[in-house]
Amino acid sequence: MCRLREHAVREILNQHCALEETQESAEKERFLTDKLLIPMQWIHEAKATRARRDGDRHREALHLYRAGHWNHCHRLIIQNLASDCIINDNHEYLKEFLEGLAVPERSVQIQDWDTSGRVYLDYIHVIQTLKAIQQMDSPGYELERLHTDVTSLCSRIELLPCFKAKDRLAQSEMAKRLANILRVVLSLQQGGEGTPDPRHIPLCHLAPHIGRLPMPEDYALEELRSLTQSYLREYVVSH
Repeated sequence: MCRLREHAVREILNQHCALEETQESAEKERFLTDKLLIPMQWIHEAKATRARRDGDRHREALHLYRAGHWNHCHRLIIQNLASDCIINDNHEYLKEFLEGLAVPERSVQIQDWDTSGRVYLDYIHVIQTLKAIQQMDSPGYELERLHTDVTSLCSRIELLPCFKAKDRLAQSEMAKRLANILRVVLSLQQGGEGTPDPRHIPLCHLAPHIGRLPMPEDYALEELRSLTQSYLREYVVSH
């Protein structure tokens, strides 16, 4: 009987819940939770269902998150939202979701977290860490740790799942940006001012990591040309 009652309540919520967050809707939700003792999770699940019917992926992800459906929320973000965020540099929006999902007791429940959500989150952290380091007088330890994070990412970007052309584009954009970040980090470590200068970047520290990045053919050729020129410069200087 309890199961039938739960099913009936959920059906009513699915049919009548509103996505707009107004004072009136908040009062109705308080009545449902405080007086009728309906779990808030059911309300967010109903809102996620409504958002999915409306084709509103952003609100669907939000209410899946609020309902505690970490795996489902992660899958929706990776398949429908992450690439747009990367292409449009909307990093804060994506970061807010992913940092919440990264909490150990949540991420352990998420399928493919290490090869999906975590890669996107680490990429955003690398970009933001570099910006912070460039404002420091003597980054030292932070710069060394960033170098480790960047080289690790170089071998993990290719693990990102690509479901459509937009995902491949986002992956390529991440690879290109990461290649430039690696140059900046190596330049800073070698005493440069943060603007990539081949004279401050030992080729042996750059080439192995650049070669792992999944870049489009034209950009990969440009990188190869740049690395070849750097090699020739090093060869001339050493001889």
